[in-house]
Amino acid sequence: MATVESPHAASRLEPLLKPYRDASNAAILSIWEEFAAEHPVGAFPSSKTMRRNARLFTEGKRYRYALALAGFRLLTGERPSRGLERAATWLEWYHLYTLFLDDIMDEDVRRRTLPSAWSADAKLYRGADANRPAVVFRTRRHRYGASQAILDALRIRSLAERAIEGSDLDPAVRLELLSELTHVDLVVSDGQGLDIDFERATQIPEAEYVRMSEAKTARLYLGAAATAAIAARATPEDRAALEAYARHFAIAFQDRDDLLGAGIVPSEIGGSAEGDIRQGKRTRLYVLAVQTLPSPDRAAFLHAYGRGSRTTKADVRRVRELLRARVLPEMETRIAANVLEARRALDRLPRRDPDARELLEALLEGQRNRVR
Repeated sequence: MATVESPHAASRLEPLLKPYRDASNAAILSIWEEFAAEHPVGAFPSSKTMRRNARLFTEGKRYRYALALAGFRLLTGERPSRGLERAATWLEWYHLYTLFLDDIMDEDVRRRTLPSAWSADAKLYRGADANRPAVVFRTRRHRYGASQAILDALRIRSLAERAIEGSDLDPAVRLELLSELTHVDLVVSDGQGLDIDFERATQIPEAEYVRMSEAKTARLYLGAAATAAIAARATPEDRAALEAYARHFAIAFQDRDDLLGAGIVPSEIGGSAEGDIRQGKRTRLYVLAVQTLPSPDRAAFLHAYGRGSRTTKADVRRVRELLRARVLPEMETRIAANVLEARRALDRLPRRDPDARELLEALLEGQRNRVR
């Protein structure tokens, strides 16, 4: 049976998170405006793509950014400087960079309720040969859109570096943050490779799924914890505790996202809650279903899961029934276990800022019942 949580945790998170989201978006817009001033619109469509997708820049929860600044406050008892507020946006720029590329690899046409970058850019291609087949992509229009989105992703990753380089933080701190970004690059790319490999796999050991999730979702949250620790000049013990919090939080966050993405729990994610089922996403839900369902149920699940455009309402209903009955309790157990471990890590940290600690606690509790 699904755990019913008090709405208190969800209701208290938003007002705690809002100042961080506002600070993040203000810094992001400042960096974007700097870039836009240096790159005016020209005669060719390629000069318009970043502006076309700029609405995506200020979307999102900003959990990573909040973790970085709240972690700094918890470790130091000090308010972040404007320089740190700017530098920490590297986490959001970098995340956006990965989303632009993910949407190409997954062929997703929507992102955060808006057109994904590649699908928006494709509409700029007006050549007479737009619908002709391409070698790698379906049509030349798709090729154009994906190519321009890749270039925009590279620009956005450069803005992640610029966020750090353009801050007034100590040069040694800036250098360490840039080094952390490089480490994130190497690990996240490995995680994305595993994610692609898993697409055609039927049997995926849960430990391998966790390894992939840690390399993708969790690694950037570890980057947020590292940003706080680097800026605070934290002790190795405090940094390890904050990174343990980030790791366990990220795994719980991803598991909750998977429940929302399949419509197994009430969802207000803004897009289709059937997408993971239609696309056959190899989430922990899938891994546990294949691992734990009795043979007849497993066969029914595999038959209905990942049928793409052939997916019927009956397929979606059958998958959800099986997941709710057999897998949801296991998922909730894992979320609760990671929330508990994250809380234990949080308890090892200094309590120099009660408001920052309250935010980090609310982030944890939100993974039990958030709907978006």
